[in-house]
Amino acid sequence: MINISFFIRQISLITLLTVGVSLEMIGGVIDLAFAAQLSASALVGVSLIAGGCPVGVGCIGILFFNFCLGFLKAVFLVKLRIPSIIFTLAMQVILSNFLLVTVDYTGIVIPGLQESYRGNLYTVVELIITVFCVAGAFFFLEKTYYGKYCRMLGEDLPLARENGVKCFGISVVVHLFSSFFFSISAAFLMFRTGSSNSALGATYLYQILTAVFLGGILPGTGKGRILGMASGALAVTLGVTFLTGSGYLYRFENILEGSIILVALALGIRKKN
Repeated sequence: MINISFFIRQISLITLLTVGVSLEMIGGVIDLAFAAQLSASALVGVSLIAGGCPVGVGCIGILFFNFCLGFLKAVFLVKLRIPSIIFTLAMQVILSNFLLVTVDYTGIVIPGLQESYRGNLYTVVELIITVFCVAGAFFFLEKTYYGKYCRMLGEDLPLARENGVKCFGISVVVHLFSSFFFSISAAFLMFRTGSSNSALGATYLYQILTAVFLGGILPGTGKGRILGMASGALAVTLGVTFLTGSGYLYRFENILEGSIILVALALGIRKKN
């Protein structure tokens, strides 16, 4: 029997992350750092709240941290032209190890934060926020200048440069918009657990990449639709719910994670050739 509240919260989080990663991939970036980014940004929020700041300031801290990382991605990937696989893998290593040396495995815990966030009301609020965010992503991708040229960057960045497209500016906007989705996801996790630690976002790496690929978003194509992203997120949520209930999820986690990364690399190389 599926717990409806648990299922809604899972699909809300997975959908937000899937849309965020998909927007980056449509723009030509294979992001392997978003899971570590999720953990690190949640830690920023928890640290601010534990230090006496209001909850709103903690959420602003999460948003600011993710925006900084989003801008950094645009600089390294478009300005300096570093391959996304190499840069985001390096960022993942840096963020993960930064978390390990900053806090221990248990992280920072604020019990009162989790207690105040329980209840069906917050589940409904998460669902409503997710629906509005997905609608915003649809408008961004299909109706705006940045969404149109985001696809050009993902399909052929050198050609876009030759045609006079302002690639860096577009990349900055796309990554900042994606960072907004990562920020909301980190805030959801922070409130749900009342904590943050080095492993908070780790389990979502292969899940989200799987959802992205199932949604029809492939590296180097510049193609992708919101309906596909939502479908991929739903499929993965159902799969995760089944595997968790059956006790198989964590047994095959590392194998699945490595396989998805290999698929991403293979698809990217095939497209270039």
